[in-house]
Amino acid sequence: MPPGGGELPTWEALGSSGLLGTHPCVHTASRAAADARGRAGHQSAAASNLSGLSLQEAQQILNVSKLSPEEIQKNYEHLFKVNDKSVGGSFYLQSKVVRAKERLEEELRIQAQEDRERQQTPGT
Repeated sequence: MPPGGGELPTWEALGSSGLLGTHPCVHTASRAAADARGRAGHQSAAASNLSGLSLQEAQQILNVSKLSPEEIQKNYEHLFKVNDKSVGGSFYLQSKVVRAKERLEEELRIQAQEDRERQQTPGT
């Protein structure tokens, strides 16, 4: 509860009262940013569903902290090789390594698409 008691105003009430600003550019830019975040979140969630791995799981499997294509490829090649069945590795683990690489590559693709969209959006 707020200090004086009662209920906190809703975002709609604040907006209609003029407290949040009424300039059309503020609303348009805010809506565009929210829409972009929503699309990105949905795309990332869909990628997780398709691969069966979350972004965090994929990063843990390939032991990468940031999404660097070079680091992903380097760690993928090493882990794929050491988990090869012909050298006593595990096909299960090797397939997890493949799925992790695919998931991270999909995330890189999503981020590149977001960057392109941001560059095309005027005024941001």
